[in-house]
Amino acid sequence: MNRIHTICITFFACLLLSSSASSQENGNADIQKIRTAHQGKKLSAKGETLSTEKILSLLQEDGSFSDETPHTKHIRGRITQLAIDYSKAKQPNKEELRKAIYSSLQYWINHRPKYKFPRVPFETLRAMAAIELVIYNDMIKERESNPAMAGTIDSLIQSISEFSHWCWYNGKSPKVFDKHEGHNRGGNVGYRLWGMTAIASCSGNEAEMDWVHEIVKEQFPRVVNTPTDFPTGFTTDGSWIQHNAGGAQNYWVGYGVHWINHVLNYAEATKGTPWTLTEKEWNTIADYYLDGIQWYHFKNRAALNLAGRHNALKKAPADNGDMKKKITKLMAVSPYTLEREAELKTLLQKQRTTHTATLDSTKYFWNTDLLIHSTPNAYFAIKMLSNRTTGCETSESERAHGKNNFFSGDGSTMIYRNGKEYDKARIGWNWRALPGITALQKNGKLPLSPWGRESKSKNQFAGGLAANKKGIAAFQYNRVNSYANLQANKAYFTYDNVLLALGNSIRKNKDDDFDVWTTLNQSIRNGSIHYNINGKKGKIKEGKSSKLKFKDIQKTSWVYHDGTAYLIFPTKKASSLLLFAEERTGNWADLDGRYATNNKENQLEETSIFQLSLSHGKHPDQADYSYMVIPGIELNALKEICKDKLPLIIQNNDEQQAIQIDTNTYMMVFYKKGSVSLKDGISLESDVPVIAMLSLNNEEAVLQVSDPLHQQKNGKIKINTGNKTLESNIDFPQGINVGKSTEIKLNLK
Repeated sequence: MNRIHTICITFFACLLLSSSASSQENGNADIQKIRTAHQGKKLSAKGETLSTEKILSLLQEDGSFSDETPHTKHIRGRITQLAIDYSKAKQPNKEELRKAIYSSLQYWINHRPKYKFPRVPFETLRAMAAIELVIYNDMIKERESNPAMAGTIDSLIQSISEFSHWCWYNGKSPKVFDKHEGHNRGGNVGYRLWGMTAIASCSGNEAEMDWVHEIVKEQFPRVVNTPTDFPTGFTTDGSWIQHNAGGAQNYWVGYGVHWINHVLNYAEATKGTPWTLTEKEWNTIADYYLDGIQWYHFKNRAALNLAGRHNALKKAPADNGDMKKKITKLMAVSPYTLEREAELKTLLQKQRTTHTATLDSTKYFWNTDLLIHSTPNAYFAIKMLSNRTTGCETSESERAHGKNNFFSGDGSTMIYRNGKEYDKARIGWNWRALPGITALQKNGKLPLSPWGRESKSKNQFAGGLAANKKGIAAFQYNRVNSYANLQANKAYFTYDNVLLALGNSIRKNKDDDFDVWTTLNQSIRNGSIHYNINGKKGKIKEGKSSKLKFKDIQKTSWVYHDGTAYLIFPTKKASSLLLFAEERTGNWADLDGRYATNNKENQLEETSIFQLSLSHGKHPDQADYSYMVIPGIELNALKEICKDKLPLIIQNNDEQQAIQIDTNTYMMVFYKKGSVSLKDGISLESDVPVIAMLSLNNEEAVLQVSDPLHQQKNGKIKINTGNKTLESNIDFPQGINVGKSTEIKLNLK
C-alpha cells in the first residue's frame, strides 16, 4: 500500500471517528437538555415519616434496612427522604447521604418486592426517577474523579434503567408483553412517562430515549372499536376510550386528559431534540381538545355519566381552568403553526372565564354511543349502550370506586343549566333512577361493574347523528347482566334548548314484583316546584317535603323547577307520574370506597332532592313514554309553549319513532325498514334500519342518515311527495368511519 493510500485511509478513519464523537456529543447535549427539564420535580416523600437520622440508623452496610424487608414505601418514603435532605444546598454530610442512597437503591432494586399495579409502575417509578435526578450531577462527577466508584455508579444507573423497563413490561418478560393491552396504553402510559423519560435521560444512552419515544408515538394513531375489539386510545370521532372490559368506555374525563397532560410535558421537554414530536403529532394534541375534551364540560363541570369511576367523589369532576392552561401551553411551545390554530384561539376565548364557558353546537360520538347537545343555556349528555360500548365502570371489591355505576350508560342523560345541578344531589340519589334511564326499582346494593365488565349489552342497534345544532340518539336497550331484566326502545331528540325523549316496547325479560321507572331528572332541589297535571295546578313551596303520585297522564302536563320545564305527554299505555321533593341522607362511603377507610359516620350528609319519574308498573306490557325537558325557561314562557309551540310526535312504536320540530324539519328513527307519513301527503321510506334527519324546502330535501347497526354498507331511501317519488341510494361510511352520518340531497323541483 503506498503512502498516499495510507494517508487517505488514516484521514477518513479519523473523520469517521470525529463524526461519531461529534454525534455522541450532540446526542449527550440533547439528552442533557431533556434531563435538565426534568430535574427538581416530583420529589415528595410519601408513606413514611421517618427522620433522616432514623433512616440512616436503620440502614445496614449492604443497603438493606434492619427493621423491614424491601417494600415499595421505602422508595417513596425513606430513600426519597434521604434525597430531599441531599438536595438542600447547605447539607453538611452530602457524601454520606449519597453513598446511603447508592447502597439502599441498589439493594432495593436487587431485592425488589413483587410487582403490583398501579403503585409500582406509577408512584414507585416516579420516585425512583426523582431520586436519581437529585444525585445525578454529583454522581457523574464522582465517577470521573474517583475511578474506584465507577463500577458501582455504572451498575446503579444500569439497574435503574432495567427497573424502568420492568415497570413498563408490568413485571413480565417482554416476550409475553402485550403493548395493546389497556395497562399499556393512553393514560397508563402517561402515568409512567415522566419517570421513564427522566431515567432514560440519566442513562446517557440514546437507545433508551429511542425506546421511550417509540412508546409515545404508538399512542397517537386513531383507533376503531368493534363488537370484538376495544382498543385504548383516540378514536376517529374524537372519543377517548379506555378500560374497555365490557365495551368501549368513554374516558376523556380521567385517562384521556391525563394522557394529554403528560404527553404535552414530554413534547415540551423533547422539543428540538431527535425525540421531538412530528408536526402531525403536535396537531393531534390540538385535535384532542377540539374534537374531544371541550365537548365534555359545561360551565366548568364535566358530565357525570362520562367521568368513569370518579363520578361519585365529593368534589364533582370539573375542568377548573386546566383546558385553558394546557391549550395556552400547546400554542406557546409547539414548534409548528398548528393547522387548527384559529379554532384553538376561539376555544380559548370561550374558556377565558372557566365557570361560564359553554359551546353552542351538537355532536354525536358514534364510537361511544354518545350525543352531546350544548347551548349557552342548556347542556345534554346522553350516553347509550350497545354491544360495542359500555357505561361508567367501577373498580373491584367493597372498596370499589364508583360503586353505583351499574346503570350509568343505560340512556343516562345529564341535564345542566348552571352546571352544579348534581354536585350535592349525588349523595341522595336513587342510582336506579338516573336521569334518562328506564330501570327496575330493586332494593339493596347494585352490582359492581369492574372496568365496565358487567355493563355489557346485547343490542347492536345504537346510533345517532348531529347536524345544524340538532341531534338524534336511539338504541334498543338490552343488557347482558340479568339484574337489569328489561328491554326497551329509547330515543332522544335535541334542538335549541330542548330534549324530547320517546320510549316504547318496555317489557321485562322475566316477570318479578319490582316497579319499572323512567326518570326525567333527579337534581338538587332549588326553590318552589310548580305543576299542572291533567289540568290540575299545584305548587310545592320551597322547604316543604312532598311525594306525589299522579295516575294516568291523559293530557299534556308539566312540572317546573329551578328554571327547567318538564312536559309529559299522554301515551298509549298509561303511566303514573312520581314527583319527589324531599330531604335525603346518604353516606359517601356507600358511593365510593375511597371514603371507606375514614370514620363512616363522618361521611353522612343530608341533601334536598327534586326527582321526577314515570312509573310503568310492575308488569309493563310494551309500555311507552313521551316527555320533553327545557332548561333555561321562565314559567310564563312555559305556559305559552304549551298553547301552540309543541313539537309534533308523529310516531312512537317498535318500528319507528318520529317527530316534527318545525315547519320543515323531521327527526326519525327506523328500527326496521318502513315508512313514516309526514306533512301534506309526504312520506319517507327506508329499506334498512336507519337514523334520519330531514329538512325540506321548496327546492330540495336534505337528509342526514347514519347506520345504527354499524355493519350496513348501503340501503335505499325514498321520499314520496304525492306527485312523484324521489329515490336515493345510501352509501354508509365504512372502515374507520362506520357509524358516522352522511348527507343526501334530493331535488324537489
